[in-house]
Amino acid sequence: MSSPIPINKSVVQISHSTWRLGCTVVCDRIAEPFDTCAAAWKDGEYWYTLRLAASEQPIDLAPVSSQEVRLIHEGGTLSAVWAIGNNAFCKVHHCSSDTTSESETIKFIQKKAPQVPVPEVVYSWVDGDRSFLVLKRVPGITLRDAWGTMSATQQDYILDEIVHVCDILASITSDRLQNVCGGPVLEPYLAHSERDSLEPLDVCESKIYFFREDLHPNPEIEKRFHLYHPDLGPGNILVYNQKLSAIIDWECAGFYPRFWISTKPSVSPGLNFYPPIPGVDEIEWRKRLRIKLEERGYPRFAEWFMEWRRSKSR
Repeated sequence: MSSPIPINKSVVQISHSTWRLGCTVVCDRIAEPFDTCAAAWKDGEYWYTLRLAASEQPIDLAPVSSQEVRLIHEGGTLSAVWAIGNNAFCKVHHCSSDTTSESETIKFIQKKAPQVPVPEVVYSWVDGDRSFLVLKRVPGITLRDAWGTMSATQQDYILDEIVHVCDILASITSDRLQNVCGGPVLEPYLAHSERDSLEPLDVCESKIYFFREDLHPNPEIEKRFHLYHPDLGPGNILVYNQKLSAIIDWECAGFYPRFWISTKPSVSPGLNFYPPIPGVDEIEWRKRLRIKLEERGYPRFAEWFMEWRRSKSR
């Protein structure tokens, strides 16, 4: 059952140094951590700890304003992010029973591709129809904020680093189009018009799903699907000292057809610079990324995709 509480009210302050994260977890700011806490991390002179609530408590609709734990991002009615002190974030997403949590995806990446920089997971849990994920803060700023300060050489270096990450991920394959745990991929661009996720498909099912007799050429569906982060926008790439420090927001990652790796930057405005950077074409990042990926041999089917997508929405 969906919670009637707005997602941006998922974190509330219950005392000057205590916050409730959902209905089941409590965050304390204290001088020293205790042995029974679920997680703890240092932040200046204090520690932040997570513990299970003694009893499940309903979320208060009137959270107290706080400088230590503060709402910093809202993704409509589906997600919200809080900063916890200076060294951590709490991400809250609406979820369903068949989707893979971002924490599981990050753990998969850390195991299979440890050279890919990802945030450190502090603690994660599911509370009703919401997933909670506490992450350590990664040094750096978003590529969007850094772009205007970078030279052309530095910009190319970041592009090459991201393409290299795509190569590393693509070398990890599956025999099904699916997320890393075998469930649906959260990719609205490929899903049916009324859904955000696409059920797992094997090769034969994928050939049928993506084929359109009136479209030519149709992309080749190979025998293997490739691990890919389909949301490589400049807001999800962190840089420090003009070098890649982390890639964030892994909830959409999964195993995709090879053609999607360079096609997604071609068709997704979500990979634009946002907010726009004065004097910079808002599509510059995704255009240059797409060109680099094509040069690496990833086929692009942007025109085919736009026609295919229109036919799916009829």
